This record gives sequence, structure tokens and C-alpha cells, in this order.
Amino acid sequence: MGVYTFTQDNLIIPLCAQATDISSNVEMDSFNMSAYEHATIIMIFAASLTGNNIMTVESGATDSSDTSDVTFHYRLGAAAPASAGSDTLAADATASTLTLTAGTYQGLMLVLEIDGDELSKSGETVYPWITVDFDGTASTATVTAFAILSKPRYAQAVMASAIPA
Repeated sequence: MGVYTFTQDNLIIPLCAQATDISSNVEMDSFNMSAYEHATIIMIFAASLTGNNIMTVESGATDSSDTSDVTFHYRLGAAAPASAGSDTLAADATASTLTLTAGTYQGLMLVLEIDGDELSKSGETVYPWITVDFDGTASTATVTAFAILSKPRYAQAVMASAIPA
């Protein structure tokens, strides 16, 4: 039996540059879930987060289209990365809009989960393009974010890209 690598079954996508400023309206890079059944988005907010920011996860038929907000599951890390307890996550909660209150999210990891069957639809048309949007109301805010697309419909040794060319 060959060696298993995580990237044979999962696609890792950087959604922004490291420490992207989200103190103005920012959309993370979009990705397409049509070849995957699940997306996990991992964000780390800087300890310098001040003020509140409103985050939504939007879906659409094309890259960056915002047809409808998606209800997502989320869990917040209990401690700052690289410290004891940073791998402990709060109980699962759901939202379609999340207020990132500085006192709560400052310096912590936020994990979002989206199942393919929870994507927005119009009749039988599923909107597979996902975009994380920040409204920019925070005074100071930076984030680093990645998406991991899992449960591929057709696994490959090298997973096909899910971002626009």
C-alpha cells in the first residue's frame, strides 16, 4: 500500500495574504465547492483586533458573486495559537452573519464549516462559489485564512484547482 498524503483527498486554499487588513470592506478569494462535499475555513485574527467586524459567507453561481448568504457552523479557539488550549474549540454554533467582537475574537482561531448540502439554491440550481466577506467596521483588524475542501466527489493524486484562474 502506498503512502497516504492529506493533499490527495483534500485541497488547501489560501484565501488571503498573510495578515490581510480587514478594516475596510474585504472579500476573501472565492472558491468553488462543486467538486467537494465539505469546506473548512480556518482564520486567525491578530491580537490587535479593535472594534467589531461583521462577517458573512456568501454563495453564488460565479466567482465573487453574492447571490445569497450561507448558514455556516463555527467554533472559536479557546486560546491564542501556539499556547496551551489553542486546539480546544468552543461548542458548535450556526450563523449566517457573525459579529466579530474584538474582545471575543482578538488573537484567536475561528473555524467555519460548510457542507455542500447547505449551499444556497434557486430551484435545483446550487450556488457553489463561496466568498467570505468582512464589512470593514472594525478599527484595526487583520486576518490570515485558509480553506480546506474535503470529501471530493472524485479524488485524484493531484487535486484540481477550485479557485479562478
